[in-house]
Amino acid sequence: MVATNVPNERDFELSGGRTIIVVAADQGLRRSVAFALEVEGYSTESYDTVQNAEDSSKGALCTILDDEILRSEPQAATQFLKKLGARGILLVDGLSALQPNLGNAILTKPFTGPDLLGVINSLIEAAR
Repeated sequence: MVATNVPNERDFELSGGRTIIVVAADQGLRRSVAFALEVEGYSTESYDTVQNAEDSSKGALCTILDDEILRSEPQAATQFLKKLGARGILLVDGLSALQPNLGNAILTKPFTGPDLLGVINSLIEAAR
């Protein structure tokens, strides 16, 4: 008997080299988010500024942006989030000022791996 490898929906969505982009000034946060996603089989690219992430985010499945970037690069980060629209996930802490609704998903820190995966799966479902 020969086992066959049947791709699941996530494998289909990620085909073609599409990745999840992580943008955070904090290296520890970038590593933690990337690790949580890679454990689940996602490919990731991590950046410390919006400028460094812009080109890669164009073909990405989605982009996760930490709200600290909004404080350090307010104009660039706001424009970036507008361009991302529904493909953007903004990480905010409970003390953050409410961000304007730019069509991005919002995930409040601290969060768990399943919380993050739930938001990503919701984005994938909404895109269908």
